[in-house]
Amino acid sequence: MKGYDQVIFTNELLHHRSVGSQIEETRRTWEERCSWFPAAQRDLYSRCSKIYEECLEKYGNKNYEFYANRNRLRVEHRVNTKSYRDREERRSHMSMEHLKGYKASPTSNGQYGSVKPMQLFYCF
Repeated sequence: MKGYDQVIFTNELLHHRSVGSQIEETRRTWEERCSWFPAAQRDLYSRCSKIYEECLEKYGNKNYEFYANRNRLRVEHRVNTKSYRDREERRSHMSMEHLKGYKASPTSNGQYGSVKPMQLFYCF
């Protein structure tokens, strides 16, 4: 006589068959009703930059900047605004003359800015 690890009853078998058929039905329904959505979403997202450019032209710099700051738009959607260009201009021409006479504070061994190399730990 054979020994079986697990006994499958009729109601369990019917349950597995109904779940399997429901998965197929769900997939077919999705393909009929919703398969257009990913392509449409991709098209709309690809138009975002163009829509933001049109809004900047239509509503002006001040209103668009208020909207961009409030909704935290990404940098690629802000590059055409006046404040972004001004901020980048200031950042690119930032002077470092105020650091000219600075020097590092003395270290614990009394020397300025020199650090003793660490001893390597050899474990093998």
